[in-house]
Amino acid sequence: MSGTTRTPAVRWSIDGVDWQRERHSYSGAGHGFTVEVTTGTRAAKPSWTLVVVKEYWRGRNGESLKSMQWAHIEAGSRNDVVAWMTRQERRLESD
Repeated sequence: MSGTTRTPAVRWSIDGVDWQRERHSYSGAGHGFTVEVTTGTRAAKPSWTLVVVKEYWRGRNGESLKSMQWAHIEAGSRNDVVAWMTRQERRLESD
């Protein structure tokens, strides 16, 4: 497997939430995978922590074998996290 990989920002803040991304990769003779873990933490009230995991599996020639993602709220209220995401979506739509 070859190619150029863009390294995304590892830390940033959006509307009171601090985000951190970690990426773990493996590349072997027959397959490779990348697991990307992004954690968002809102320290102000209402506080919460959200972890988003994305997993990408590739075959020998770089073809996609499987991709999946999931999220888990480690602390705080689901309603508070969803309200923050809804606000962000509305901001994007109004731009």
